[in-house]
Amino acid sequence: MVFFAFMAMLYSAGFTSLYRGIIKLWGIHPYPIPFLDTDTVLSAIRCINRGVDVYVTNPCDLLDRVYDYSPLWTVLRVFPMTPAWLPPIGMGVDITFILSLLLLPAGRSWRDTRWITAGILSSATLFAVERGNNDLVLFVLAASAATLACRSYWCRLVGYGLILLAGLLKYYPMTVMLSATRERPARFLAIAVASIVSVALFAILTWHDLTRALALIPTGSYFGDMFGARTFGGGLTERMGLPSLATQLLEAAMSLAALGTGIRLGCQPCATAALTRLNERERAFLLGGALLVLGCFFTAQNIGYRAVHLILVLPALSALRDTDSLRRFRYALPLALGGLWSGTWYHDIVSVDAALTGRHGDTIVQSATWLLREGMWWSLVTILISCVTGLVLQSPTVKAWSRRKTTPGRDTGRQRDMSLPAGADLHRGTRSDRS
Repeated sequence: MVFFAFMAMLYSAGFTSLYRGIIKLWGIHPYPIPFLDTDTVLSAIRCINRGVDVYVTNPCDLLDRVYDYSPLWTVLRVFPMTPAWLPPIGMGVDITFILSLLLLPAGRSWRDTRWITAGILSSATLFAVERGNNDLVLFVLAASAATLACRSYWCRLVGYGLILLAGLLKYYPMTVMLSATRERPARFLAIAVASIVSVALFAILTWHDLTRALALIPTGSYFGDMFGARTFGGGLTERMGLPSLATQLLEAAMSLAALGTGIRLGCQPCATAALTRLNERERAFLLGGALLVLGCFFTAQNIGYRAVHLILVLPALSALRDTDSLRRFRYALPLALGGLWSGTWYHDIVSVDAALTGRHGDTIVQSATWLLREGMWWSLVTILISCVTGLVLQSPTVKAWSRRKTTPGRDTGRQRDMSLPAGADLHRGTRSDRS
């Protein structure tokens, strides 16, 4: 909050050169005005109110960006939006995000608090706050839902509603609905049905604009400040001159390997034992944050500010690092911080090497830095998959399903007793059955 207030004071007092210089230290390129991404939505609303089809052209936007977000944002057209609305709404989004950080589970020690603070002051956070990106809105909704997950059933229902809203606003947060497995099977089924019906109604009512928005989702350079499942395969394909099909094949192979490894590790009893050492709030934030990160990682290329969702898992990862936990959980915290700060260290290494060599993108140092970043992201994603697997396996819905699956084994056991050969000790079997 102090850092945000200091930067706001610099900008409002006219010290814009110092303001932009500090932001550039984080590896972020600031635009002439802040809250550029907030204006993506607000400019579209202004043009919609003028009768412009913003999915085709958006002259109200500073960069002439067509509107590619969910049609749900366009309900804001009921307001008489003007350019003067941008500063207060952008500030409101940022301040709400900063206040939502108070919902995070407290660090168990001062060292843990320093780790969490390091993540909050990262390049991903600064990037998102400077742009006023609507992923901050999703962060607030996810943090609120994780907090409500530790309350009564009716509070948890409100939390599921917030998650559903986040999913309708930007699609990928819909993966967080998997956290409803914490409910009993009947309640989980009711929540799942209600969510599916809501999504279906939304798709039916907005189908024309929804399909156009999905077709406009942008892609970027595989070697820029972006992360996602497609980045590694796409980068190798581009550098090695492989057929375009190789991108999809490599993405599928890497995704299956990460999912398979993560699920296998999460099913191990030692992983479950480690996760039980977390308190209820830490588990709720770990599950919600991990599902949010996995949702964006496997569905799209993501600009660096979207790594801000890793802040949600920092309290749990720092707690796991402090306990006598598995080695992979001890590695998770530095990997998460590396992802949050990748906009700084990756940008700096690439920029310095490009200045020294006069080449951009194809030097050994730059290629090694890119491979390091991709390896960190894939390792972190695999660990987060194992965390989600372990937490879901402990949920009431999955436990109830597992008990029903093992019930027939009793009949099988009786059949084995009945098939004992003649002369076997039937009394031992009877005592075993009775016990």
